[in-house]
Amino acid sequence: MLDPVRTRSLALLAVAALVIVACGTQDPGVEATRSRQDSGGGLIPDETTTTPAPGSTEPGDTDPPPTEPSPEPTTPPTFPIEAGIIDFGSTKTAREYDGYLIAAFKDIQEFWSAEFPAVYGSPFEPLSGGIYAAYSDRQEPIPGCGTAETTYADVEGNAFYCILGDFMAYDDEFLLPDLVEQLGASAVAVVLAHEFGHAVTGRAGNWENAVVLKEQQADCFAGAWAAHAASEESTFPFSDNDVRRGLVAMIEVRDPVEIGGANDPNAHGTGFDRVGAYQDGFIGGAAACVPFFEQGRDLVDIAFDFEDPNAGDLPLRDATGEGNDIITLLPDDLDRFWVERLATESITFTPPTLVLYPQAGPFPPCEGVAEDAYVETVFYCAATNEILMDEDYALQLGQDPETKVGDVAVGFLLGQAYGQAVQSARGSTLAGEPRVLLNDCLTGAWVADIVPPLPEGRLLSLSAGDLDEAVITAIATGDETAADDVNGSAFEKIDSFRVGVLDGLDACLARYPG
Repeated sequence: MLDPVRTRSLALLAVAALVIVACGTQDPGVEATRSRQDSGGGLIPDETTTTPAPGSTEPGDTDPPPTEPSPEPTTPPTFPIEAGIIDFGSTKTAREYDGYLIAAFKDIQEFWSAEFPAVYGSPFEPLSGGIYAAYSDRQEPIPGCGTAETTYADVEGNAFYCILGDFMAYDDEFLLPDLVEQLGASAVAVVLAHEFGHAVTGRAGNWENAVVLKEQQADCFAGAWAAHAASEESTFPFSDNDVRRGLVAMIEVRDPVEIGGANDPNAHGTGFDRVGAYQDGFIGGAAACVPFFEQGRDLVDIAFDFEDPNAGDLPLRDATGEGNDIITLLPDDLDRFWVERLATESITFTPPTLVLYPQAGPFPPCEGVAEDAYVETVFYCAATNEILMDEDYALQLGQDPETKVGDVAVGFLLGQAYGQAVQSARGSTLAGEPRVLLNDCLTGAWVADIVPPLPEGRLLSLSAGDLDEAVITAIATGDETAADDVNGSAFEKIDSFRVGVLDGLDACLARYPG
């Protein structure tokens, strides 16, 4: 039996640094910028990338040809310019997305007009200060946020809600045009739904709370609105790809890895945490976001190690030959983890051997695998009990300055391949998408076991930013839509991975029995 875990090609998308501000009495000017750990901007799939077939293939079977989706343009749908929603001023350059943003803001406000009374038991009051497009030659003033007036210099590079004047403002000269071009208007709508979420927090009387929890709740509220927009009840266009763009938006507004964890007063949350909050709102609605301040959040808090010569990223191969690298430490730790865990089920697990090969070949033999299936992949060959890895691809993901995500991008794919070996050892009958999603969850269970602090003697532990690398890889390897049922959508893969990280192996096996 052949059990390949294969990924689609990952396409680079260089995204402008995003600064999101929640202006208020306790935390004016607190900001979160895109993580600087990936100098190339991060690997995010484009709209034309295809997804190979997944998971479990019998000998002799061939992978079905990948579906070639119609690329979705980043140009937003056309909507009329409706007065009274956004104050554009008299000298603004018209943007293709103007009508779309009006429709998005209108839908967000209508959503909260119904949802706020349902979850908080009181009427929702619309923004009294309005919503403003800011740009350098704007003539009409924008209300001040603790000052007499907000200038373009105050807004440049930002989108924010100010509780002092109960208004929102966004940079329409650089920030939004860049984001719409590179992420699409729907991702920007999610970012703005997040900012509107701060207004909801203020109206609920919860503004005097920790910044990171307010940011998490705003992410959750953005997810609740996104679920509404994607539902049949909404007339606002929001597709599966738009849901995925929302996940990307949460990654792009994550904290820099150098911020000192959730206890830092400036922390807004890692990509792992922010995506999780967005998903909580999407799945559970606004009601799921309400208890954040009373119950707290399961935030995975890993401080950046400024003394680490690798800055948190292992090389693929250790140039000294001492084995302090991805291809030695990660497989060794996966061996340790799964031998120990399966022994608790009285299963003797023979760890697979990692075999690397050049992308141009020659390729190690694995029955039933065509040569073109060896490119840009990591997969488990059950016939030989080997993990086969395209070394050039792993180098690109883990180390290449232009394309790297980081060492845990490679670790996520290795974890999935080990998941296939573990499922085979356990006699799993799962196939197709459920089998692949269980691999994601099993990978999360392993990753949870290497979150510091660790027992003495362990050679491998997570560093700051590693969980974000796994989330980025999950987004990039997911199906285009939730209906594809091949590898699982980005949303499903991240959700499964998070179950493994936060709830452990038993939760994975309960979610995907078989």
